[in-house]
Amino acid sequence: MKSIMISVYAVLLTTAAQGKDRFKIQIQVVNTQTSQRQAAYTVPGTASQSTTDCSGSATATGIGGMATATGSSNCATTTTPGLPARTVVGSIPQAYVHAIMSDGRRVTLWCQTGLRRCENLGPGNYAAEIDGNSLWIYSFELGGKRYKIKYRYAGGW
Repeated sequence: MKSIMISVYAVLLTTAAQGKDRFKIQIQVVNTQTSQRQAAYTVPGTASQSTTDCSGSATATGIGGMATATGSSNCATTTTPGLPARTVVGSIPQAYVHAIMSDGRRVTLWCQTGLRRCENLGPGNYAAEIDGNSLWIYSFELGGKRYKIKYRYAGGW
């Protein structure tokens, strides 16, 4: 029983040691440049569609083994025209932050608006965490709410 407990404890310690370590640092943002990335995609066209509605009436007269029918019908066809294929071009805002790391390295950090927040950071000092090739920068709203913005390393300057 003791050996099982020791094995479980060793596995837990190994798993905890393998977790991501994030290094907390201070960075100095020098400036931020913005740009717009153009993204184009094609919307396929649609075919024309027609519908026909008919109404009618008839009168049948029978004599002996024979019958005669007379009547009229009225049909109307409505056509909805198709749409041609078209190309849509959209702009995706991006930000390039020039910063000085706590060890003196000058780096360019990049983010793109999309599924996450991307901000134009003003000059100043910010708390950050290094996570692989990314940097999470902490910023504050005017009301005091803190949020993290993920930037990717894009090179030096």
